[in-house]
Amino acid sequence: MSRGTGGIGGNRRVSALRRISGVAVMGMALAGAAGAQSFTQYPISGDGVGIANGPDGNIWFTERNAGKIGRITPSGGVTEFSIPTASSEPSSITRGPDGNLWFTEGAGKIGRITTAGAVTEYPLSNTSSTPSSIVLGSDGNLWFTEFALGKIGRITPAGAITEFQTPSDPAFIAPGSDGNLWFTERLGNHVDRITPGGVITQFPTLTMSRLYAITGGADGNLWFNSDSDNKIGRITTAGVVTEFNLPGTARGQGLTAGPDGNIWSTGDHEIARITTAGAVTEFPIPGSGGEVEGIVSGPDGNLWFAETDNKIGRFSLGLCTGSATSLCLNNGRFRVTTTWQTATGSGVGNAVSLTSDTGYFWFFSANNVEMVIKVVNGCGFNSRYWAFAGGLTNVSVTMTVTDTQSGTVKTYVNPQGVAFQPIQDTAAFATCP
Repeated sequence: MSRGTGGIGGNRRVSALRRISGVAVMGMALAGAAGAQSFTQYPISGDGVGIANGPDGNIWFTERNAGKIGRITPSGGVTEFSIPTASSEPSSITRGPDGNLWFTEGAGKIGRITTAGAVTEYPLSNTSSTPSSIVLGSDGNLWFTEFALGKIGRITPAGAITEFQTPSDPAFIAPGSDGNLWFTERLGNHVDRITPGGVITQFPTLTMSRLYAITGGADGNLWFNSDSDNKIGRITTAGVVTEFNLPGTARGQGLTAGPDGNIWSTGDHEIARITTAGAVTEFPIPGSGGEVEGIVSGPDGNLWFAETDNKIGRFSLGLCTGSATSLCLNNGRFRVTTTWQTATGSGVGNAVSLTSDTGYFWFFSANNVEMVIKVVNGCGFNSRYWAFAGGLTNVSVTMTVTDTQSGTVKTYVNPQGVAFQPIQDTAAFATCP
């Protein structure tokens, strides 16, 4: 497994010129991790625990020991709101269907806060229930876990509460791609499914215990972790479990699906990226003095996380941002640009996205397509990302493909007056995962 801190190595090397199907290919690799990856931390008045996207384009979080709900803008401006109940101990937070944020309180309440900061609290039947995790369900209600009483709760946007008894002690809960809710058992070593009607089914893990967070992945499965085992688990909506080893002494805390299609986990002083094939890369957080708890993929394409040493952190993935002249392919990881030249002029290619992996460029008019490009993940076949392109032109074209995650750049050149030859580069980027 590799470790990175987001810095760029200063050494560069340029590979020998070679040709693929008649197109000149020049590869340049940057040593070290991607330079655009970086950490930024913002101080808050309490220990950060839960974190979620708000309907207002900001990120919202809980401060457990301070009894506050916080809001941070993508540019880092922090505003904090006190909860009326003393020693409320807010924990998890999620966006509701009503344009508000909903959160759990260790004091035995469910809270709602408007984007203007007005708080309403709904007490549960037992103040010792220890509500912890809360999410929005497919039925438009909020679902939460009551760890101490072994229950799953449901609260409507109007505040009506229903509780369902579970076989064990539910920890975290997440919506599944099947329309049900899925939750982890803290001590029972099961991942459970609960339907909107309250029917519960248990699925045992293989070896993992002390289960913790759970989240839905881009692959349609549920991913879960443990705060004692060095593993992360995946469960399909049919209940099939697979477990992957984590490096070193890594232990899980928060989980989220990232903007890059991977799963991201928090732990002690670091966050980790887990591909859907189970490959893990860790990123230590500079200057972190506490545990990293909740994590969410923000509206700005960055990862935001809460730290118990009174900080909110942001991790910039350095993902591609599309424009009129650049494509962002393979979940925003690869940036593609083109330039063209003829005997009488030159210019920059205009980009049009077709799918998450494919797009095309035009040079002279929008109805005159000049070349098509796709970048696909071949890591499961030969540990490479592949680049394929086809052209409908004989002008000089220089196509540049950049892996924004690793910093590696590949350049493909078609000479002037030569019909564009197909590019089938199945060894393009040795930068998996």
